[in-house]
This record gives sequence, C-alpha cells and structure tokens, in this order.
Amino acid sequence: MAEKNIHDIALEYFIAHQKELVDKYNGKCLLMRGAKVVGAFDSMNEADLEGIRQFGDGNFSLQNCIPGKEAYTSWIF
Repeated sequence: MAEKNIHDIALEYFIAHQKELVDKYNGKCLLMRGAKVVGAFDSMNEADLEGIRQFGDGNFSLQNCIPGKEAYTSWIF
C-alpha cells in the first residue's frame, strides 16, 4: 500500500475538522502542510505565494475554508 502524501493528509484533516476550521477561519484560504494549518489568508494567491516561500512549489496544500462538501468537491465536465 502506498504511503499517503501531504496533500491527501491535508484533505483528510480538513474534512475531519471542517466544522471547527470554518468556525475559526470561515471564508479564508488555508495554507496547509499535512495535518497542520500553517496560515489563513484572504486570497488563494497570498496563500500560494507564502507556501512557495516557506516550502517550495508543490510541497503544501491550499484549502478554501467554507462549510459544506463544496469546499472539497470538484466537478469536471
């Protein structure tokens, strides 16, 4: 079985703790590294730039902190 990557861990953490995260950071973009919230930003761009600065491109996750499945569900047509 393959080891989970930081992105899978971040998503699982977000889903498991979504209510408490939304209570604290509603409407923010979360910069996450694994199961840790590193920061909360007003825009995806701000969070992305800080993630690149701290961890390098691709070594962190960004998560819109909103209630509901829409926060972590993508529709591809």
